[in-house]
Amino acid sequence: MEKLQTLLWILLGLGVFIWRMVQKARAMTEKEQRERKVSRPDSTGRPRPVAPLPATSFDEMLKQMQAQNRTGNPASAETTPAGRPLPREVAPAPRSLEQTEARPKSLEHASEARSLEVPLHEARRAAALPRTTTQHGQEDYWSQKQSRERGEARRQTSLSLNDRLRNPADLRAAFVLSEILQRKF
Repeated sequence: MEKLQTLLWILLGLGVFIWRMVQKARAMTEKEQRERKVSRPDSTGRPRPVAPLPATSFDEMLKQMQAQNRTGNPASAETTPAGRPLPREVAPAPRSLEQTEARPKSLEHASEARSLEVPLHEARRAAALPRTTTQHGQEDYWSQKQSRERGEARRQTSLSLNDRLRNPADLRAAFVLSEILQRKF
């Protein structure tokens, strides 16, 4: 029941709002119609009626306008509606900052004519390049270290099994490797 009352109040408010808007629209149209019937007020302050449209045809009005254009309308061209002379203003000559005299320069370099049969430089063989002539183990620290490690590996393989078992590091490495390679799980 309470929801129905709320809905009724909303509908009543909406109806009043629409009724007031319609009344305002009617008042505005009446006001505009009155303003159309009456022109500007004269010097006494009373509005004077607007003159009715001329009864002449379009052709006659066109002929009048063409005649005015041919003879010119000096009164309207030289004076303001109040009768004062129009100020003569001369527009300043337009000035451009564009430089039209500068010749465009090309940023391309002229290519020199050369034969395509003659190579630019002598081709080098890959065997003559420096990286193929150096022997590994002589060029830097890391390759020397690798060669040292390889020598140690060869020396270790020659050790007997008893020597390896006496060394705790080798024994530890063997145990870890056996756990990795022979997994129980």
